[in-house]
Amino acid sequence: METKPTESKLVVVGYCRNCFKNLPPDAAFCESCGAKIIKNRITTKNLLEDFNDRFLSIDGALPKTFIALFTKPEDVIGGYINGVRKRYISAFGYFALSLTIAGIYVFVIKEYFLDTLFDQLALSSGSDQAQVDLTKKITVGMNEYQGLLSIISIPLLALISRIVFWNYKQFNYLEHVVIYLYAFSHINIIFYALIILSIWSAPLYSFFSLVGMFGYIIYTGYVLKRLYNLNAASLILKTSLFLLIGSVLLLILGIVIGIIMVKLGMIDEMLENMQNAQSAKI
Repeated sequence: METKPTESKLVVVGYCRNCFKNLPPDAAFCESCGAKIIKNRITTKNLLEDFNDRFLSIDGALPKTFIALFTKPEDVIGGYINGVRKRYISAFGYFALSLTIAGIYVFVIKEYFLDTLFDQLALSSGSDQAQVDLTKKITVGMNEYQGLLSIISIPLLALISRIVFWNYKQFNYLEHVVIYLYAFSHINIIFYALIILSIWSAPLYSFFSLVGMFGYIIYTGYVLKRLYNLNAASLILKTSLFLLIGSVLLLILGIVIGIIMVKLGMIDEMLENMQNAQSAKI
């Protein structure tokens, strides 16, 4: 049975608007999908309350997920793998958030800070203009494919991790993908947030860029330690093996990319730029 809407109330229907299952008249939540039954029309107050509940309040999924990935990553990641869906942001949702923040970084640096930042880096390092232009071109190229590189990185990291933990049967390959959807995304969110905040200063930008590389290794090791209950010796061994296998795969990937660059004529262009840089020094 339906009732007409009023100035403050929505049309009352006897089914869930999310999953279309029938509802008892006094239902506050859907027994099928768990969605809250909204009976009031949108107002400024309830719109702000909804925003607060989802993003700002201590019960919101975003702050809960962000904090828990520091304090108890095994609860977030292990929980998702074991079927928990409502408590934290999903693995793909968190990954999408990290891509969004990375996209904001790419937009800001490309539109507002690229020339200024590299001019500051040139002054602080004493590099000539040809070297700066080459570095800038490489940076722009990597930024343009940042999202694609992140998407490719997840299955590769999961593959390395599965090889490293071949003697542990706790998680399969796809579950390792989930691990890195969370871990990689978490450090990406922190890294790009710091980079955006420090983009006005070349020294700070360089510092966080360098620290970020170690951050990925340290945080990933921390997550795997918590998930697998590793002792210090096992953690050092697994981390070393991870870096070794990763270096080999990175070398192979570098060779493949180099061959592609040769075929596309990009190597010749880079060599020409390097020659120009050397000529400028003389």
